[in-house]
Amino acid sequence: MTKINVLVVDDDKDMADLIATIFQRHGFNAEAVGSGKEAFECLSRKVPDLIILDLLMPDMDGYEVCKRLRSNRATSRIPVIILTADDSQRGKIRAFDTGIDDYVAKPFNVEELVARARSHLRRSQHLKWAEKKQRKPRIKSVRNILVTGGAGFIGSHLVRALLKAKYNVHIVDDFSTGRMENISDLVKNKSVRLITGSITDEVILSKAIEQADMVYHLAATVGVKNVVDNALDTIVYDTLGTLLVLKYASSRGIKVLLTSTSEAYGKTKQIPFREDTDITIGSPYIHRWSYACSKLLDEFLSIAYYRERNLPVVVVRLFNVVGPGQVGHYGMVLPRFFKSAYLNEPIHIFGTGKQSRCFTYIDDAVRLLMRLAQSEKACGHIVNLGSDQEISILDLAKKVKKITGSSSKLIIKEYDEYYGKNFQDIKRRVPDTTKLKKITGEVPRIGLDEILKRMKRFFDEHPEELKRI
Repeated sequence: MTKINVLVVDDDKDMADLIATIFQRHGFNAEAVGSGKEAFECLSRKVPDLIILDLLMPDMDGYEVCKRLRSNRATSRIPVIILTADDSQRGKIRAFDTGIDDYVAKPFNVEELVARARSHLRRSQHLKWAEKKQRKPRIKSVRNILVTGGAGFIGSHLVRALLKAKYNVHIVDDFSTGRMENISDLVKNKSVRLITGSITDEVILSKAIEQADMVYHLAATVGVKNVVDNALDTIVYDTLGTLLVLKYASSRGIKVLLTSTSEAYGKTKQIPFREDTDITIGSPYIHRWSYACSKLLDEFLSIAYYRERNLPVVVVRLFNVVGPGQVGHYGMVLPRFFKSAYLNEPIHIFGTGKQSRCFTYIDDAVRLLMRLAQSEKACGHIVNLGSDQEISILDLAKKVKKITGSSSKLIIKEYDEYYGKNFQDIKRRVPDTTKLKKITGEVPRIGLDEILKRMKRFFDEHPEELKRI
Protein backbone atom coordinates (compact mmCIF):
# COMPACT_ATOMS: atom_id res chain seq x y z
CA MET A 1 0.00 0.00 0.00
CA THR A 2 1.29 3.51 -0.85
CA LYS A 3 2.65 5.36 2.16
CA ILE A 4 0.97 8.54 3.36
CA ASN A 5 3.00 11.75 2.94
CA VAL A 6 3.24 14.15 5.88
CA LEU A 7 4.73 17.65 5.74
CA VAL A 8 5.96 19.10 9.06
CA VAL A 9 6.35 22.90 9.20
CA ASP A 10 8.14 24.31 12.27
CA ASP A 11 10.80 27.04 12.59
CA ASP A 12 12.39 25.01 15.40
CA LYS A 13 14.51 22.63 13.29
CA ASP A 14 15.03 20.12 16.08
CA MET A 15 11.29 19.96 16.76
CA ALA A 16 10.46 19.65 13.04
CA ASP A 17 12.96 16.80 12.61
CA LEU A 18 11.67 15.07 15.75
CA ILE A 19 8.04 15.16 14.57
CA ALA A 20 9.03 13.95 11.11
CA THR A 21 10.97 11.06 12.68
CA ILE A 22 7.95 10.14 14.82
CA PHE A 23 5.74 9.83 11.75
CA GLN A 24 8.41 7.91 9.84
CA ARG A 25 8.57 5.38 12.68
CA HIS A 26 4.80 4.95 12.41
CA GLY A 27 4.97 4.07 8.71
CA PHE A 28 4.55 7.48 7.06
CA ASN A 29 6.73 9.35 4.61
CA ALA A 30 7.55 12.59 6.42
CA GLU A 31 9.45 15.72 5.39
CA ALA A 32 10.37 18.65 7.65
CA VAL A 33 10.72 22.31 6.62
CA GLY A 34 11.50 25.36 8.71
CA SER A 35 9.15 28.11 7.49
CA GLY A 36 5.93 28.91 5.69
CA LYS A 37 7.91 30.01 2.63
CA GLU A 38 9.73 26.66 2.48
CA ALA A 39 6.39 24.86 2.94
CA PHE A 40 4.89 26.47 -0.17
CA GLU A 41 8.04 25.77 -2.16
CA CYS A 42 7.66 22.14 -1.14
CA LEU A 43 3.94 22.17 -1.97
CA SER A 44 4.69 23.44 -5.47
CA ARG A 45 6.60 20.21 -6.10
CA LYS A 46 4.44 17.69 -4.22
CA VAL A 47 1.10 17.89 -2.42
CA PRO A 48 1.18 15.96 0.89
CA ASP A 49 -1.70 14.06 2.48
CA LEU A 50 -1.38 15.79 5.88
CA ILE A 51 0.30 18.92 7.24
CA ILE A 52 1.57 19.39 10.80
CA LEU A 53 1.91 23.15 11.24
CA ASP A 54 3.57 25.22 13.96
CA LEU A 55 1.43 28.20 14.89
CA LEU A 56 4.08 30.79 15.78
CA MET A 57 6.71 31.30 13.09
CA PRO A 58 8.52 34.57 12.28
CA ASP A 59 8.19 34.79 8.50
CA MET A 60 4.62 33.55 8.11
CA ASP A 61 2.57 32.33 11.06
CA GLY A 62 0.35 29.25 11.01
CA TYR A 63 -2.80 31.32 10.54
CA GLU A 64 -1.49 32.85 7.31
CA VAL A 65 -0.18 29.52 6.05
CA CYS A 66 -3.56 27.88 6.65
CA LYS A 67 -5.46 30.70 4.95
CA ARG A 68 -3.30 30.31 1.86
CA LEU A 69 -3.72 26.54 1.91
CA ARG A 70 -7.51 26.84 2.07
CA SER A 71 -7.66 29.41 -0.73
CA ASN A 72 -5.79 27.13 -3.14
CA ARG A 73 -7.87 24.43 -4.82
CA ALA A 74 -4.98 21.95 -4.85
CA THR A 75 -4.44 22.21 -1.09
CA SER A 76 -7.86 23.24 0.21
CA ARG A 77 -8.82 19.75 1.40
CA ILE A 78 -5.53 18.69 3.01
CA PRO A 79 -6.01 18.00 6.75
CA VAL A 80 -4.01 20.53 8.80
CA ILE A 81 -3.09 19.99 12.45
CA ILE A 82 -1.82 23.02 14.35
CA LEU A 83 0.90 22.26 16.91
CA THR A 84 1.55 25.05 19.38
CA ALA A 85 2.49 26.02 22.92
CA ASP A 86 -0.47 28.44 22.99
CA ASP A 87 -3.20 26.35 24.65
CA SER A 88 -5.66 29.21 25.17
CA GLN A 89 -9.29 28.76 24.12
CA ARG A 90 -9.23 31.99 22.13
CA GLY A 91 -6.17 30.78 20.26
CA LYS A 92 -8.02 27.60 19.37
CA ILE A 93 -11.07 29.53 18.23
CA ARG A 94 -8.99 31.73 15.94
CA ALA A 95 -7.24 28.68 14.53
CA PHE A 96 -10.49 26.83 13.80
CA ASP A 97 -11.94 29.94 12.18
CA THR A 98 -8.89 29.99 9.92
CA GLY A 99 -9.78 26.53 8.66
CA ILE A 100 -7.51 24.10 10.53
CA ASP A 101 -8.76 20.62 11.30
CA ASP A 102 -7.21 20.05 14.73
CA TYR A 103 -5.27 21.84 17.45
CA VAL A 104 -2.66 19.99 19.53
CA ALA A 105 -0.83 21.64 22.42
CA LYS A 106 2.87 21.23 23.17
CA PRO A 107 4.17 19.21 24.91
CA PHE A 108 2.21 16.52 23.11
CA ASN A 109 1.67 12.81 23.62
CA VAL A 110 3.21 10.98 20.66
CA GLU A 111 0.60 8.24 20.41
CA GLU A 112 -2.25 10.76 20.68
CA LEU A 113 -0.77 12.97 17.95
CA VAL A 114 -0.37 10.04 15.57
CA ALA A 115 -3.85 8.73 16.39
CA ARG A 116 -5.41 12.11 15.72
CA ALA A 117 -3.48 12.38 12.46
CA ARG A 118 -4.78 8.97 11.38
CA SER A 119 -8.31 10.03 12.30
CA HIS A 120 -8.12 13.09 10.06
CA LEU A 121 -6.60 11.08 7.25
CA ARG A 122 -9.43 8.57 7.45
CA ARG A 123 -11.97 11.36 7.29
CA SER A 124 -10.25 13.29 4.52
CA GLN A 125 -12.01 13.23 1.16
CA HIS A 126 -8.61 14.12 -0.31
CA LEU A 127 -7.38 10.53 0.02
CA LYS A 128 -8.57 8.01 -2.55
CA TRP A 129 -7.90 5.08 -0.22
CA ALA A 130 -10.03 6.75 2.43
CA GLU A 131 -12.90 7.15 -0.01
CA LYS A 132 -12.70 3.50 -1.05
CA LYS A 133 -12.00 1.77 2.24
CA GLN A 134 -13.37 4.12 4.84
CA ARG A 135 -16.72 5.30 3.51
CA LYS A 136 -18.35 5.10 6.92
CA PRO A 137 -16.79 7.13 9.74
CA ARG A 138 -15.44 5.12 12.61
CA ILE A 139 -17.21 5.78 15.87
CA LYS A 140 -14.93 6.15 18.86
CA SER A 141 -15.51 4.27 22.08
CA VAL A 142 -17.79 6.39 24.24
CA ARG A 143 -17.49 7.08 27.93
CA ASN A 144 -17.94 10.85 28.32
CA ILE A 145 -21.04 12.35 26.73
CA LEU A 146 -21.92 16.01 26.25
CA VAL A 147 -25.62 16.90 26.23
CA THR A 148 -26.37 20.45 25.09
CA GLY A 149 -29.71 21.59 26.48
CA GLY A 150 -29.43 18.91 29.17
CA ALA A 151 -31.58 20.85 31.64
CA GLY A 152 -34.53 20.92 29.26
CA PHE A 153 -37.49 18.55 29.22
CA ILE A 154 -36.08 15.97 26.80
CA GLY A 155 -32.47 16.65 27.77
CA SER A 156 -32.97 15.95 31.47
CA HIS A 157 -34.73 12.65 30.76
CA LEU A 158 -31.89 11.71 28.40
CA VAL A 159 -29.27 12.56 31.03
CA ARG A 160 -31.00 10.25 33.52
CA ALA A 161 -30.99 7.41 31.02
CA LEU A 162 -27.31 7.96 30.17
CA LEU A 163 -26.36 7.93 33.85
CA LYS A 164 -28.31 4.71 34.30
CA ALA A 165 -26.27 3.28 31.42
CA LYS A 166 -23.07 4.22 33.34
CA TYR A 167 -21.87 7.12 31.18
CA ASN A 168 -20.23 10.28 32.48
CA VAL A 169 -22.41 13.20 31.38
CA HIS A 170 -21.50 16.85 30.84
CA ILE A 171 -24.40 19.29 30.47
CA VAL A 172 -24.24 22.67 28.74
CA ASP A 173 -27.34 24.79 29.30
CA ASP A 174 -28.01 28.52 29.64
CA PHE A 175 -31.42 27.93 31.31
CA SER A 176 -33.23 30.13 28.82
CA THR A 177 -35.87 27.39 28.59
CA GLY A 178 -34.30 24.61 30.65
CA ARG A 179 -35.07 24.34 34.36
CA MET A 180 -32.79 23.63 37.31
CA GLU A 181 -35.70 21.68 38.83
CA ASN A 182 -35.25 19.14 36.04
CA ILE A 183 -31.70 18.29 37.08
CA SER A 184 -31.39 19.46 40.71
CA ASP A 185 -30.95 15.87 41.92
CA LEU A 186 -28.61 14.98 39.07
CA VAL A 187 -25.98 17.68 39.62
CA LYS A 188 -25.09 16.01 42.93
CA ASN A 189 -24.03 12.90 41.01
CA LYS A 190 -20.23 12.70 40.65
CA SER A 191 -20.71 11.46 37.07
CA VAL A 192 -22.41 14.74 36.10
CA ARG A 193 -20.78 18.06 35.30
CA LEU A 194 -22.99 21.11 34.74
CA ILE A 195 -21.62 23.94 32.61
CA THR A 196 -23.86 26.99 32.73
CA GLY A 197 -23.57 28.89 29.48
CA SER A 198 -24.80 29.25 25.93
CA ILE A 199 -23.88 26.99 23.02
CA THR A 200 -23.13 30.19 21.12
CA ASP A 201 -20.28 30.90 23.58
CA GLU A 202 -17.43 29.45 21.58
CA VAL A 203 -14.99 29.30 24.49
CA ILE A 204 -17.38 27.32 26.68
CA LEU A 205 -18.55 25.01 23.94
CA SER A 206 -15.11 24.19 22.47
CA LYS A 207 -13.76 23.32 25.91
CA ALA A 208 -16.77 21.11 26.67
CA ILE A 209 -16.41 19.21 23.38
CA GLU A 210 -12.70 18.64 24.03
CA GLN A 211 -13.68 16.50 27.01
CA ALA A 212 -16.41 14.53 25.21
CA ASP A 213 -16.47 11.28 23.25
CA MET A 214 -19.89 12.05 21.79
CA VAL A 215 -22.41 14.91 21.64
CA TYR A 216 -26.19 14.85 21.90
CA HIS A 217 -27.04 18.30 20.55
CA LEU A 218 -30.51 19.12 21.91
CA ALA A 219 -30.13 22.81 22.72
CA ALA A 220 -32.51 24.85 20.56
CA THR A 221 -35.42 27.24 20.70
CA VAL A 222 -38.45 25.54 22.27
CA GLY A 223 -42.12 25.94 21.41
CA VAL A 224 -44.10 27.59 18.64
CA LYS A 225 -45.12 30.53 20.86
CA ASN A 226 -41.49 31.21 21.74
CA VAL A 227 -40.49 31.05 18.06
CA VAL A 228 -43.21 33.48 17.00
CA ASP A 229 -42.22 35.97 19.70
CA ASN A 230 -38.45 35.64 19.24
CA ALA A 231 -37.71 34.92 15.59
CA LEU A 232 -34.30 36.64 15.58
CA ASP A 233 -33.02 34.77 18.62
CA THR A 234 -34.34 31.55 17.11
CA ILE A 235 -32.33 31.95 13.92
CA VAL A 236 -29.09 33.06 15.54
CA TYR A 237 -29.15 30.64 18.47
CA ASP A 238 -30.13 27.53 16.52
CA THR A 239 -27.89 27.94 13.48
CA LEU A 240 -24.79 29.41 15.13
CA GLY A 241 -24.96 26.92 18.00
CA THR A 242 -25.18 23.96 15.65
CA LEU A 243 -22.37 25.25 13.45
CA LEU A 244 -20.06 25.51 16.47
CA VAL A 245 -21.01 22.04 17.73
CA LEU A 246 -20.25 20.49 14.34
CA LYS A 247 -17.04 22.44 13.88
CA TYR A 248 -15.47 21.34 17.16
CA ALA A 249 -16.87 17.80 17.04
CA SER A 250 -15.33 17.49 13.57
CA SER A 251 -11.92 18.46 14.90
CA ARG A 252 -12.07 15.44 17.20
CA GLY A 253 -13.99 13.09 14.93
CA ILE A 254 -16.65 12.38 17.57
CA LYS A 255 -20.23 11.47 16.81
CA VAL A 256 -23.00 14.07 16.98
CA LEU A 257 -26.70 13.29 17.32
CA LEU A 258 -28.68 16.40 16.41
CA THR A 259 -32.34 16.63 17.36
CA SER A 260 -34.38 18.37 14.71
CA THR A 261 -38.14 18.75 14.49
CA SER A 262 -41.25 17.80 12.55
CA GLU A 263 -41.55 21.54 11.94
CA ALA A 264 -38.88 21.00 9.29
CA TYR A 265 -41.58 19.54 7.01
CA GLY A 266 -43.18 22.98 6.80
CA LYS A 267 -46.34 23.05 4.71
CA THR A 268 -45.68 19.66 3.12
CA LYS A 269 -48.95 17.87 2.36
CA GLN A 270 -47.62 14.40 1.56
CA ILE A 271 -48.75 12.14 4.43
CA PRO A 272 -47.04 10.38 6.10
CA PHE A 273 -43.94 12.56 6.17
CA ARG A 274 -40.89 10.82 4.72
CA GLU A 275 -37.36 12.00 5.36
CA ASP A 276 -36.58 12.36 1.65
CA THR A 277 -39.75 14.23 0.67
CA ASP A 278 -39.63 17.70 -0.89
CA ILE A 279 -40.39 20.47 1.57
CA THR A 280 -42.45 23.66 1.24
CA ILE A 281 -41.85 26.49 3.71
CA GLY A 282 -44.07 29.51 4.28
CA SER A 283 -43.29 33.18 3.72
CA PRO A 284 -40.51 34.99 5.66
CA TYR A 285 -43.24 37.38 6.85
CA ILE A 286 -44.69 34.55 8.95
CA HIS A 287 -42.43 34.31 11.99
CA ARG A 288 -43.14 30.68 12.82
CA TRP A 289 -41.20 29.51 9.75
CA SER A 290 -37.96 30.92 11.14
CA TYR A 291 -37.70 27.83 13.34
CA ALA A 292 -38.34 25.39 10.49
CA CYS A 293 -35.76 27.13 8.31
CA SER A 294 -33.20 27.27 11.13
CA LYS A 295 -33.54 23.56 11.83
CA LEU A 296 -33.39 22.74 8.13
CA LEU A 297 -30.15 24.70 7.90
CA ASP A 298 -28.88 22.70 10.89
CA GLU A 299 -29.72 19.54 8.97
CA PHE A 300 -27.94 20.75 5.82
CA LEU A 301 -24.88 21.62 7.90
CA SER A 302 -24.90 18.19 9.53
CA ILE A 303 -25.16 16.29 6.27
CA ALA A 304 -22.46 18.50 4.73
CA TYR A 305 -20.11 17.68 7.60
CA TYR A 306 -20.87 14.00 7.10
CA ARG A 307 -20.22 14.09 3.36
CA GLU A 308 -17.27 16.47 3.25
CA ARG A 309 -15.57 15.80 6.60
CA ASN A 310 -16.84 12.24 7.18
CA LEU A 311 -18.11 13.33 10.61
CA PRO A 312 -20.30 10.67 12.24
CA VAL A 313 -23.61 12.51 12.58
CA VAL A 314 -27.27 11.55 12.71
CA VAL A 315 -30.22 13.95 12.52
CA VAL A 316 -33.44 13.01 14.34
CA ARG A 317 -36.73 14.76 13.57
CA LEU A 318 -38.83 14.56 16.73
CA PHE A 319 -42.62 14.52 16.64
CA ASN A 320 -44.41 16.07 19.64
CA VAL A 321 -42.55 14.47 22.55
CA VAL A 322 -44.55 14.64 25.80
CA GLY A 323 -44.26 13.47 29.37
CA PRO A 324 -43.53 14.48 33.00
CA GLY A 325 -41.62 17.72 33.40
CA GLN A 326 -42.85 19.38 30.21
CA VAL A 327 -44.19 22.90 30.68
CA GLY A 328 -46.70 24.82 28.61
CA HIS A 329 -45.09 28.27 28.62
CA TYR A 330 -44.09 28.05 24.99
CA GLY A 331 -47.24 26.62 23.45
CA MET A 332 -46.94 22.93 24.38
CA VAL A 333 -50.51 21.72 24.11
CA LEU A 334 -50.74 18.68 26.41
CA PRO A 335 -49.47 20.26 29.66
CA ARG A 336 -51.73 23.28 29.05
CA PHE A 337 -54.75 21.01 28.58
CA PHE A 338 -53.99 19.07 31.77
CA LYS A 339 -53.54 22.22 33.85
CA SER A 340 -56.84 23.70 32.66
CA ALA A 341 -58.63 20.38 33.19
CA TYR A 342 -57.34 19.94 36.74
CA LEU A 343 -58.33 23.50 37.64
CA ASN A 344 -61.73 23.10 35.89
CA GLU A 345 -60.88 26.16 33.83
CA PRO A 346 -61.79 26.54 30.14
CA ILE A 347 -59.60 24.47 27.84
CA HIS A 348 -58.66 26.78 24.99
CA ILE A 349 -58.25 25.19 21.57
CA PHE A 350 -56.68 27.44 18.96
CA GLY A 351 -57.65 27.23 15.31
CA THR A 352 -60.47 24.87 14.34
CA GLY A 353 -59.39 21.99 16.54
CA LYS A 354 -59.36 19.74 13.48
CA GLN A 355 -55.60 20.02 13.06
CA SER A 356 -54.00 16.69 14.04
CA ARG A 357 -50.77 15.60 15.71
CA CYS A 358 -48.99 12.40 16.78
CA PHE A 359 -47.65 12.30 20.34
CA THR A 360 -44.53 10.43 21.45
CA TYR A 361 -43.90 9.54 25.08
CA ILE A 362 -40.59 10.72 26.51
CA ASP A 363 -39.43 7.21 27.48
CA ASP A 364 -39.84 6.03 23.90
CA ALA A 365 -38.05 9.10 22.57
CA VAL A 366 -35.06 8.73 24.89
CA ARG A 367 -34.71 5.00 24.27
CA LEU A 368 -34.74 5.46 20.52
CA LEU A 369 -32.39 8.46 20.61
CA MET A 370 -29.86 6.28 22.41
CA ARG A 371 -30.37 3.44 19.94
CA LEU A 372 -29.76 5.80 17.02
CA ALA A 373 -26.68 7.24 18.72
CA GLN A 374 -25.24 3.75 19.14
CA SER A 375 -25.93 2.71 15.54
CA GLU A 376 -23.28 3.09 12.85
CA LYS A 377 -26.02 2.56 10.25
CA ALA A 378 -27.64 5.82 11.35
CA CYS A 379 -24.61 7.97 10.41
CA GLY A 380 -25.38 10.44 7.64
CA HIS A 381 -29.13 9.91 7.90
CA ILE A 382 -32.14 12.04 8.82
CA VAL A 383 -34.59 9.90 10.81
CA ASN A 384 -38.18 10.52 11.91
CA LEU A 385 -38.82 9.65 15.55
CA GLY A 386 -42.47 9.68 16.51
CA SER A 387 -45.70 7.81 16.88
CA ASP A 388 -47.98 7.40 13.87
CA GLN A 389 -51.12 7.42 16.07
CA GLU A 390 -52.90 10.54 14.82
CA ILE A 391 -55.46 12.56 16.79
CA SER A 392 -57.12 15.94 16.31
CA ILE A 393 -56.42 18.61 18.91
CA LEU A 394 -60.14 18.84 19.69
CA ASP A 395 -60.36 15.09 20.35
CA LEU A 396 -57.20 15.33 22.46
CA ALA A 397 -58.85 17.99 24.63
CA LYS A 398 -61.90 15.75 25.03
CA LYS A 399 -59.71 12.84 26.13
CA VAL A 400 -57.88 14.97 28.68
CA LYS A 401 -61.18 16.27 30.04
CA LYS A 402 -62.56 12.74 30.33
CA ILE A 403 -59.54 11.13 32.00
CA THR A 404 -59.30 13.92 34.60
CA GLY A 405 -63.05 14.01 35.26
CA SER A 406 -62.95 17.74 34.62
CA SER A 407 -65.90 20.08 34.20
CA SER A 408 -63.86 22.39 31.96
CA LYS A 409 -65.54 23.88 28.92
CA LEU A 410 -63.90 23.44 25.55
CA ILE A 411 -63.51 26.80 23.84
CA ILE A 412 -62.40 27.26 20.23
CA LYS A 413 -60.36 30.45 19.75
CA GLU A 414 -58.72 32.15 16.79
CA TYR A 415 -54.99 31.72 16.42
CA ASP A 416 -54.52 35.49 16.47
CA GLU A 417 -55.54 35.66 20.13
CA TYR A 418 -52.50 33.64 21.18
CA TYR A 419 -49.94 33.75 18.38
CA GLY A 420 -50.62 37.18 16.88
CA LYS A 421 -51.55 38.09 13.32
CA ASN A 422 -50.77 36.06 10.21
CA PHE A 423 -50.10 32.83 12.08
CA GLN A 424 -50.09 29.68 9.94
CA ASP A 425 -50.58 26.18 11.29
CA ILE A 426 -50.06 22.73 9.82
CA LYS A 427 -53.19 20.62 9.44
CA ARG A 428 -51.61 17.19 9.80
CA ARG A 429 -48.29 15.84 11.02
CA VAL A 430 -47.79 12.08 10.70
CA PRO A 431 -44.31 10.52 10.47
CA ASP A 432 -43.26 7.65 8.27
CA THR A 433 -41.23 5.50 10.70
CA THR A 434 -39.93 2.97 8.16
CA LYS A 435 -36.33 4.22 8.39
CA LEU A 436 -36.44 4.32 12.20
CA LYS A 437 -37.53 0.69 12.35
CA LYS A 438 -34.98 -0.35 9.73
CA ILE A 439 -32.11 1.17 11.70
CA THR A 440 -33.15 0.39 15.28
CA GLY A 441 -35.61 -2.48 14.84
CA GLU A 442 -38.09 -0.49 16.91
CA VAL A 443 -40.74 2.23 16.85
CA PRO A 444 -42.45 3.98 19.79
CA ARG A 445 -44.35 1.47 21.94
CA ILE A 446 -46.51 3.63 24.18
CA GLY A 447 -49.90 4.60 22.71
CA LEU A 448 -51.81 7.80 23.36
CA ASP A 449 -54.24 6.36 25.92
CA GLU A 450 -51.34 5.02 27.96
CA ILE A 451 -49.54 8.38 27.64
CA LEU A 452 -52.57 10.17 29.08
CA LYS A 453 -52.82 7.66 31.95
CA ARG A 454 -49.17 8.22 32.81
CA MET A 455 -49.53 11.98 32.61
CA LYS A 456 -52.55 11.89 34.92
CA ARG A 457 -50.72 9.66 37.38
CA PHE A 458 -47.79 12.08 37.40
CA PHE A 459 -49.96 15.13 38.11
CA ASP A 460 -51.93 13.23 40.77
CA GLU A 461 -48.65 12.41 42.53
CA HIS A 462 -47.03 15.81 41.88
CA PRO A 463 -49.79 18.46 41.96
CA GLU A 464 -47.17 21.16 42.52
CA GLU A 465 -46.08 20.64 38.89
CA LEU A 466 -49.35 22.21 37.71
CA LYS A 467 -48.15 25.53 39.07
CA ARG A 468 -45.06 25.36 36.84
CA ILE A 469 -46.97 24.85 33.61
